[in-house]
Amino acid sequence: MIINTNGLIVLSIFLETLQTEIFNCKQTRINTDYIMEQQSTKRSRYILHIKFLLFAASLVPALVTGVLVYPEKIFTIDWLLIITGLFLAQAGGDYLYYYFTNNHTDTDDSHTKIFAGWRPFFAERFKRKKTPFVIGLLILHANVFIIGYFSAVIGWKITVFAIIGGFIAFFFTYFMRKGFKELIVFLAFGPLSMAGAYLALTQQLALLPILISIPLGLLITVVAYLKGAKIKMSADGKNIISLKLWLVKGMLIGAFGSLVILIFARILPVHSILAFAGIIPAILLYKKIKNDTTTVPVYLSATIQSILTMVIVGFGIMAGWILQFHFPVSM
Repeated sequence: MIINTNGLIVLSIFLETLQTEIFNCKQTRINTDYIMEQQSTKRSRYILHIKFLLFAASLVPALVTGVLVYPEKIFTIDWLLIITGLFLAQAGGDYLYYYFTNNHTDTDDSHTKIFAGWRPFFAERFKRKKTPFVIGLLILHANVFIIGYFSAVIGWKITVFAIIGGFIAFFFTYFMRKGFKELIVFLAFGPLSMAGAYLALTQQLALLPILISIPLGLLITVVAYLKGAKIKMSADGKNIISLKLWLVKGMLIGAFGSLVILIFARILPVHSILAFAGIIPAILLYKKIKNDTTTVPVYLSATIQSILTMVIVGFGIMAGWILQFHFPVSM
C-alpha cells in the first residue's frame, strides 16, 4: 500500500488548526460569559442601590423646606409628618406605576430594558396582579391622616396640594406615555412638594420655596430622565443607550445656573456656594453618558451619580441656610 505523506501532513495541519480554533472559540465563549456575568452582577447591584437612593427625590426637598424655617419649625412633629407624607406619596406612586405598566413589561417602559428587574419593595412576593394597585392605594390613603392633621390647622389650601399630588401619583403612567414625564417630575418633586411643605410648616403660600425648588427640581428630573433611557440597535448590531444629551446638559446647566442667580439675588445666602460641590459628580456622570460605547453597568453608575449630585446640592443649600443664621454674611 502506498501512503501519500503530503496528504497526511496537510490533514495533520488541518486537524491541528481545527482543534486550535475550537479551543479558541470555547475560550472566547468562556471569557464572554464571564464578562456578561460580571456585568450582570454589577447591573443588579447598581439597580439595588438606585432602588433605595431614588427616595432622595422626596426626602431631600422635604429636608430643605424644613431648613427654610430654621430654627423655629425644624426637628418638630410637623416636619417629621411632612417628610413621612412625601415619602409615602412617592412609595405609593411607585406601586401604581408598577401596576399600570403591567409589572414593568410594557415596551414603552424603561424597566423592560436598562432597569429590567427593578420593582417596588416586596413586589416579588405578590401573587396577584392587582396587589401592587391595592398596596399603592393603601399607601396613598395613609396620607389622609397626615393631611387631616394639617387641614385642621391650616384649612383647605393644604388639601388642594394633597389632591394634586394624589392625582399625579395615580395618573403618572398616563402622563409618561404622553411624553410629559420630565415636566411632571419637575413640578411634583420641585415646586409642588416644597411649596406644599412650606405651607404646612408656616401656614403661608410663599414664592421662596418655589424659587429654591428650581435647581432641586431640575436635578431630580435629570435622575428621572436617565432612569427612562432606552436601548436601541445600531447599524453594526450593537446596543446603544438612546439619550438626548443636549437635554441632560441643559438641565444640569439650568440647575447650577439657577443656583448662581438665587445667590446673587440674595434669595439664597452666600454660604450656599457649598451646593456647587455637586458639580463634580455632575461632570463625571455627563462624561460617562456621552460615550457611545458606554455599557449598561457604567450607565447605571452614572444614574447613581445624578442622584448624588442632587443630594449634594440639597445638603449644600441646607448647610448654607443654617450657616447664614449663625454666621451672617452680606453681599
